[in-house]
Amino acid sequence: MPRERVTWEFFQAEFKKKYISQRLINQKRKEFLELKQGRMFVTEYERKFVRLSKYARECVSTKVIMCKRFEDGLNEDIILLVGILELKDFVVLVGRACKAKKLGKEKKKS
Repeated sequence: MPRERVTWEFFQAEFKKKYISQRLINQKRKEFLELKQGRMFVTEYERKFVRLSKYARECVSTKVIMCKRFEDGLNEDIILLVGILELKDFVVLVGRACKAKKLGKEKKKS
């Protein structure tokens, strides 16, 4: 009987079924859907966004959708500066959001 190769995706799906409760998955998915930057630094928001997005893959199915959802959760002062750029690369979006926040702080000081 030939052995089938187990893919990483198959392993992850089976592991989750066995060891992670549906209740936890639903809770984390809800947390992701309600996630906003609030008082977090942009980098903190990014880490939490990426971590929780694993529980709602269908909500970030493409790079464009992922960027839009991340952008929608940013604080308004940052959205005003990066929203018009319509960035479609997540890493670039996070970088620009960090820079926008830094520029906003510098402007307040002067």
